[in-house]
Amino acid sequence: MSELDDLNKRIAASKKQQRILNNKKRKAENALKYKLGGMVVKAGLDTLDDDVIIGLPFAQKKALSENKSILGQWHDLGIKVSIKPEKVGVIVKFSDKPLEEITKKLHAKKLRWNRISKQWEGTILRNEIEEIQHIAGSQNVLEIDL
Repeated sequence: MSELDDLNKRIAASKKQQRILNNKKRKAENALKYKLGGMVVKAGLDTLDDDVIIGLPFAQKKALSENKSILGQWHDLGIKVSIKPEKVGVIVKFSDKPLEEITKKLHAKKLRWNRISKQWEGTILRNEIEEIQHIAGSQNVLEIDL
């Protein structure tokens, strides 16, 4: 094998390695963009006009340059809203067959009918328990801490 062939093989291997690195970099950038987009949705800003959404970070950057202490406030707020809400188990049991309207509402709340125990079951956010009690009647609802 000549030196030229050896050099060409090393160049080809280097190009392949560069493509792999570029692919990894692109995937990491896409994952970051997906994560940031999720934050926009979580903050409820996804309903705003695209120009407004793109302007928000620039406005925040300007506010940060004018007031460095605001970063701590943003950090505390971020921690506060990123804490997962507390979930509870719920069982809804009726003595008689409920109206179809009620069962549709329970199903919409992601409760499932357990045909063996003849009851509606599921996991909901703690702050939704009053709504379930309103739908099914508080006497029919049992809350279970998970």
